Amino acid sequence: MEPESVREPLGAEGGEAPPPARNFFSRLGGVYTSPKEAFAEIGRAPRLLVPILVAVILGLGSAWYVTQKVDMQASMEAQLEEAVAQGRITAEQMEQQLALMSNVAGKGTVVMGGISTLLLCLVIAGFMKLFSLIAGAENRFKPLLAVSLYATIAVSIVTTVLMAVILQFKQPGEVSAADLRSVIVSNLGSLLDGVLEPGTLPKFVMGLAQGIDIFNIWMIALLAIGAAAVSRKLKTSTAALWLGCSYAVIILATAAIGSLW
Repeated sequence: MEPESVREPLGAEGGEAPPPARNFFSRLGGVYTSPKEAFAEIGRAPRLLVPILVAVILGLGSAWYVTQKVDMQASMEAQLEEAVAQGRITAEQMEQQLALMSNVAGKGTVVMGGISTLLLCLVIAGFMKLFSLIAGAENRFKPLLAVSLYATIAVSIVTTVLMAVILQFKQPGEVSAADLRSVIVSNLGSLLDGVLEPGTLPKFVMGLAQGIDIFNIWMIALLAIGAAAVSRKLKTSTAALWLGCSYAVIILATAAIGSLW
């Protein structure tokens, strides 16, 4: 049996022609049911237009829905009031910033929802290309971008549907923007919030706990499988190690910064 590290996923070799590329929905279904095979097929014909459009539309739609169900105004006021209490801004500056933020918050959130999804996929693909070079793997950027798009879409569909179902039972304004991470109880921080009194654990520890999220772990697993599937000389375990360690650094940095506020 040929070892995983030297398999040939970049294209068909020999006399046999590769099977015809599947459509977007068939590929997306494969990411859920058989990710290794689905990503290998995506790598042979990484068509990007449809997944890019779907990723952007999904980001726009989920951001728009959140603005309809979440009290953005209350969240902004709370953040600015805390800044006033800490002496970082004055009450007059708070009123000015609140008026400015109120005018752009809704539309800006929706637009950024679509842009940020695409930017995230580009950053992930770029990082996978970088660690591939360091690890001595061979791949192309376009298949890696396709992997990041399909993995992001697959996870985002599940989280968006869950978020929409939960928020549907909430009254408009009942959930603030600061509480969004706790709407879906998928991270350790949300679980601890439900059983511990506020302030029991330091902010840094809670920040770390919030980063331990089942959907983020699933995302890392899909990306690792996909990166290995579209590369030569790259094991899934190696890709998972790079992605997991990088995510751990992000969690640590986010928790450290969050503990300062």
